[in-house]
Amino acid sequence: MISQKTLCIFACLLFIVSTIQSQDITLQLGNKSKTFKAGTFLEIVQPAAGTVPCTKCSYNVLRGKLISYKDGVVTMTLDEKKEVLVSEGKTLGFRETSYAADMSLTNTAIPKEDILSIKQSGKKKLKTLTTGQTIATVAALVGLGHLASIPLAGDNGSLLAAVGASEVVVAIILGASSSPKTYVTHINCPDKPNNNDKIWIWE
Repeated sequence: MISQKTLCIFACLLFIVSTIQSQDITLQLGNKSKTFKAGTFLEIVQPAAGTVPCTKCSYNVLRGKLISYKDGVVTMTLDEKKEVLVSEGKTLGFRETSYAADMSLTNTAIPKEDILSIKQSGKKKLKTLTTGQTIATVAALVGLGHLASIPLAGDNGSLLAAVGASEVVVAIILGASSSPKTYVTHINCPDKPNNNDKIWIWE
């Protein structure tokens, strides 16, 4: 017979496991899944305040650290916010806010229904560019520099043109392949794929 102490320990373990699991975001698409771990940095797109989501509507962008996901609510500590200023259905302008690292912020709670898409923006700190995108930017600048030098290259102009063009092409390919994947979670997301079957579902 199982003792009461053993049952209590087992119940506590189940509670701890369920709590840990609830901290992460898991999205499902057919037999594929994607998990965003608590503590990683995300970029979340949501409708502008007072607007209904649509594929051609303006939207807000929130970037920050994922604290938890539980009961259909994503909790984040914000680092950056880009928001659309809307009045009576008309866009008045845009506002960007960057929060100081030492600024004490109340965690922001976002219902999953208000999230149009998610993508990762860093594991240990918020990143504007991935390593691949940074390399691609440098390669593009070098390539453009070579192309700009063609008038001064004399007989080597053709070679410089070929090298510069190749560097720019490589930079474009590398930049595109290094971009973090966007996971669309709403049918009216501006980045929505043509195929509605590619909308990721919350678990």
